[in-house]
Amino acid sequence: MPPLAKDWSTIRNEVDEREAHHLDRLEEGLVRSYAGLAHFQDWVREWMRDLDLRTEEFRMELDELESQPACRRMLEHQPSALLHGTNVVGIQGDPNAEKGLLLYAHADKFPRTYVWARERPAPERRDGRIVGPGVADDVAGVVAMLGAVETCRRLGLQPRRPLLCGSLLGKQLSVLGTFGMMKRYPRMADAIYVHPPESGDGLHEIHHTSNGALEFHIEVEGRAPETKDPFHVIYDRGSVNAVDAAMFIVQALHDWAAEAARRYRYPPLEEETGRSIGLLVPRMHSEGSDDVLQVAMRCVVNGVVCFPPTGRLDSIRGEVRDAVERAVAVHPRISAQSVTLRWGDNIGEACATDEDSPLVQAAQRVLEHATGRPPRFTYAYALSDIRYPLLYWGAQVIGIGPRAGALATRDEWVDCREYLSTITVVAALVGALR
Repeated sequence: MPPLAKDWSTIRNEVDEREAHHLDRLEEGLVRSYAGLAHFQDWVREWMRDLDLRTEEFRMELDELESQPACRRMLEHQPSALLHGTNVVGIQGDPNAEKGLLLYAHADKFPRTYVWARERPAPERRDGRIVGPGVADDVAGVVAMLGAVETCRRLGLQPRRPLLCGSLLGKQLSVLGTFGMMKRYPRMADAIYVHPPESGDGLHEIHHTSNGALEFHIEVEGRAPETKDPFHVIYDRGSVNAVDAAMFIVQALHDWAAEAARRYRYPPLEEETGRSIGLLVPRMHSEGSDDVLQVAMRCVVNGVVCFPPTGRLDSIRGEVRDAVERAVAVHPRISAQSVTLRWGDNIGEACATDEDSPLVQAAQRVLEHATGRPPRFTYAYALSDIRYPLLYWGAQVIGIGPRAGALATRDEWVDCREYLSTITVVAALVGALR
């Protein structure tokens, strides 16, 4: 590993001297993104070629998604809702050689950002920020990634290791982009995901953990009381209020989560969030008569379980199913036939990068140079894009990015100084990991 202080100073000076170029590039990329994903990816492809990267493209076929757990419900019931597009990959060196490095960011944006862009088609600079819908999530990541490769090329810091640069589809749980790259390209040893932290801490944070998630949907059928009287409140004979039954099952799930948290301990996550397993039931709605005097004949519960790297998706799935079945078995009036458990789209395994790996150690040193203080690890993210290289390549992965805010709004912004520092950091890591 080269002496970081020397390389850091050289890289920082190079980026600072070309500040106007890098910020203009970010604004240019943002404007290209307003015209649509295809236009943005065309622009990315041309820049990669200007950097002497060999470029390849791929699109995911829906039948390829059967080998991973996310978005399967959508795939079965509403496949047209999955937003297809082209992924662009830049290659330097032989990707089949050992110890390759992947730089990646996601090129697609929330669909509503294109609507907002028509209202305000030019990015703005104010208070040391570049403002525009989608600038942080994740146009800044793609452009900073290529800005770092450009900086290394200008300084002659070309990596001796194979290098892949991916401008990938990352919305919709990255099944149409990053997952596809894992299935198409040889294993890289390390990967850097360039994306502003949602926490707003920017380069003070290293993202290296992706908690797992399991979305579930429970449908409970009710039963009217044995009476012809429409006033059900006083009648109890044979009735099952679907809402009451659903609440009984939800309480059983909360009891399971409290017990499971003691088995799947993950101290750093508990220190950050207060618990290691989370259960959230944000929606519960009933169907049937609108008459408040009648029992609910059907209730649907939507929820999600979040679990740490000490748990495994298959085990959590089985335990949730068992908790629902036990609740049904002990309830005096619910039958197994009246309760249906289905899985949703937000499903993924948990994983974490080794904090003692050379990648993480290098990132700690570089980020401390950039910010003046040691970075903190964050453990709370779930279903992060970093999980794919970890799970399918066994690679070491970190996520880093500039300070940003107002994500998924008209006034989304990225801090200019931290954006420039992100270019410096990624370039320094490419040099340090040669």
